[in-house]
Amino acid sequence: MKKGVVLVSFFLFSLVLSGCSLTSKNTTTGTVEQYTFSKSIWISKDSGKTWKESNVTLTKPRLTDINPLNLVFDPQDQNVAYVGLRSGGIMKTTNRGDNWEFLTFKTDKVYGLAINQTDPKTIYASTVVKNRGKIFKNSNFGANDAWTEIYTAATNGPLTIQLVIDKKNPNTIYVATSDNQVIKSVDGGVSWRNIFEAPSPVVKISLDVKDSRLVYLLTKSGEVFFSSNGGDKFESLTKKITATGLFGSGFNVIETDPTHGKWIYLAGKTGIIRSKDAGDSWEAIVTLNNPDNSPVGAVAINPRNSDEIIYGAQQATYRSIDGGKNWSTSQFDLPKAVNILEYNPLDPSIVYAGFSGN
Repeated sequence: MKKGVVLVSFFLFSLVLSGCSLTSKNTTTGTVEQYTFSKSIWISKDSGKTWKESNVTLTKPRLTDINPLNLVFDPQDQNVAYVGLRSGGIMKTTNRGDNWEFLTFKTDKVYGLAINQTDPKTIYASTVVKNRGKIFKNSNFGANDAWTEIYTAATNGPLTIQLVIDKKNPNTIYVATSDNQVIKSVDGGVSWRNIFEAPSPVVKISLDVKDSRLVYLLTKSGEVFFSSNGGDKFESLTKKITATGLFGSGFNVIETDPTHGKWIYLAGKTGIIRSKDAGDSWEAIVTLNNPDNSPVGAVAINPRNSDEIIYGAQQATYRSIDGGKNWSTSQFDLPKAVNILEYNPLDPSIVYAGFSGN
């Protein structure tokens, strides 16, 4: 074998080992470079019946093993979505996940993403800079030079771990920090006030679809808190859950129903439970797997049909079209666990799943 052939073979073999594939550019055929990263994002185009990996980027990835932490959709363009990563910054797709680009962001880790529902140019991202929690705002669809800092922690240590925008009042933003604080802005991040101190860090904030004054908090310890007045006062829902005979702890997922007001879902090691009256009473949704061994890691409800539910546990997703009475299954041959499930609100036939490692 000639020396030149050996070098080319070694180069191609190295690309395979690195998890990155490359197609060289050809000005005649229009072929462009394409790279691949780990199969950590999957897309279904039939409402969760079947899935296909979405791991192609036209810009060289900063790393090939990604771990998505959050995903948001453009509220006016069904082709556009953004993903925040544990390492690697922010990815964006403009063609329903056919390929992605890595945006230039301030730092590598993105704990939270939120997008203005009436002005999708405006995006918020929470991150950490030199061990200090910060929030940045972008008013140009995530463009590289348009990120402005709008919040910083007082000292190193506290991180901004949750970020939610009120869809009805897009200048209203809720943020949770790792030192148990929940803060709120009503002017798009110009000013902030502290509204609650939880017994442990708040890992998820959810707002009611009909009445955004109804605010739900889920803490790292699994406790659930509720406010009926936009965060002016919170009460624990744990006693109301245990009073129904259900377990009041072990939750790591909270979702409000995208169609019905006052409907709320909790999930985790005790399976899935649902309330239809803002947490006053609860019912169990019987899962197909044993959640004690494989906790529920994500739940999604079809934004046009609440009887269609998808939940994920470890390397599988489960889909019901009858409100959780019967389930069909999909298996993913991955070493990671599902932590994101999101229906595209403009086209619920499109569902994204994200998988993250420990």
